[in-house]
Amino acid sequence: MDPTLDRGYGRRVRSWAFYDWADHGYLTTTASAFFPPYFVSIAAPAFAAGIGLASSSAAARDHASNVFAFAASIALAVTALLAPLIGAYADITGSRKRALIVLTVAGAFFSSAMYGLTTGMWLQALLLYGVTQFAMSIALGLNSSLLPHIAAPGDLNRVSSMGYAYGYVGGGLLLLLDTILYLAADRIGIGSGMAVRIAFLSVGVWWLAFSAPLIANVREPRATPLAASRGNGALADTIVRIARTLRDIKRYRELFKMLVAFWFYMEGIGAIILLATAFGAALGLPTAALIGTLLMTQFVAFPYSLIFGRIPLAKNRLRSVFVSLLLWTAATLPGLGVYANLSGRLTLPLTFAAILASQALGALFSLTLGRRLFARLAERLDTKRAVMLGLAVYVVIPVWGFFLRSTAEFFLVGWLVGTVQGGTQALSRSLYATLAPKAKSGEFFGLYGLSEKFAGILGPLLYAVVGEITGSPQASILSISVFFLVGILLLSRVRVKEGAELAEREEARIAAASGMD
Repeated sequence: MDPTLDRGYGRRVRSWAFYDWADHGYLTTTASAFFPPYFVSIAAPAFAAGIGLASSSAAARDHASNVFAFAASIALAVTALLAPLIGAYADITGSRKRALIVLTVAGAFFSSAMYGLTTGMWLQALLLYGVTQFAMSIALGLNSSLLPHIAAPGDLNRVSSMGYAYGYVGGGLLLLLDTILYLAADRIGIGSGMAVRIAFLSVGVWWLAFSAPLIANVREPRATPLAASRGNGALADTIVRIARTLRDIKRYRELFKMLVAFWFYMEGIGAIILLATAFGAALGLPTAALIGTLLMTQFVAFPYSLIFGRIPLAKNRLRSVFVSLLLWTAATLPGLGVYANLSGRLTLPLTFAAILASQALGALFSLTLGRRLFARLAERLDTKRAVMLGLAVYVVIPVWGFFLRSTAEFFLVGWLVGTVQGGTQALSRSLYATLAPKAKSGEFFGLYGLSEKFAGILGPLLYAVVGEITGSPQASILSISVFFLVGILLLSRVRVKEGAELAEREEARIAAASGMD
């Protein structure tokens, strides 16, 4: 029987996807939109006083931006080291969902505690940010580890993309509400600083509230205890299992090749997500424009995430239309950016009008000529190649950032990011799920999280180092492009069919041993 026909299947899938709706409130509102520029604003005066500069000077802002990037790297390094241990422990004890709930409560509490941050409290800000990032990152890995237990084997791409799409809508809605408050702050007498602090407070409430469907409707997967355990406890068994997995790297060759490729291209994706507003703030762009761009990106990413999830589906008759629209967008928006850069005449209303006109023309082109022109290409785009297509578009973004000068261009870049951000990550997650045995999903998605979190170390670190050496935010953002290029090369060498067959054999072996490792 097709599991997707089960009445409860759709409810479980939607409940699982709603966790992305819940946690993306933190990712968009706090981590991406408000915290980086707010940190710059409360840290710059302290740093400027230490070196005898005006608190609003570009040098003080740049230094604060670089300190944030270094701190983000440290927080993610700690997370990366602990993620596979926590994942393997959850596998052995059958506590994937329970651990997810504990981390959700902790993350929501500490994210809301950022409400108390005021000017000069830069160290406290970094501590709260680090703890919350840790809880969020581990929780994301545990939630991803539930994917192969929730989705039917042939439904992984769609379900994974649904999660990211829900995340962009949920995160976007909270960001919209908090942005409205931020823009109206002076008129209602609370000030922009208080509006940002209220936004931090709202994140924790949102995170907890929309985790309820997962808590109520998603079952805890069964435990997969270590075979021949010596009785030294679950923690000791966890270390043994991790050691065995590392020892058997050659046996999981394709999975680990995928991890390394993912590590490299997530360096670029993670850096762009984490540092976009800090980059814009360093260029002196208005905070309202930075937040508005991020908000726009969330809602652009919603349909494009769903589109990406359907590109690898051979039965989908519109897949060539989707490919055509993606390529049209990647070609036309940089052209508009060149015009905005050279002429300086592209106002924000004209920018949005030009984007909408471009998308309308792109849809018309794709439904007529484009669907035929790119039909053969679409037929070749399995999950891996669809990810590579998204990464090829990503290469354009940091190169464009090097030449970026205007707010109009920042909006154009934000739209282009939205076309590939969710899709590449969603398909990467489903591709990885096909290479990992379900019985070890916590452990292997812990390793996936390790790769993802290490990806959050080198990108910000390179950005900060290049920024300190050159004094140029444009040079910092350009350096990110190398991660996409290396990631494409490494991903092209992953043999997905071979890795998936190994995962199926391993799952069968574990099942034959009655759930024992």
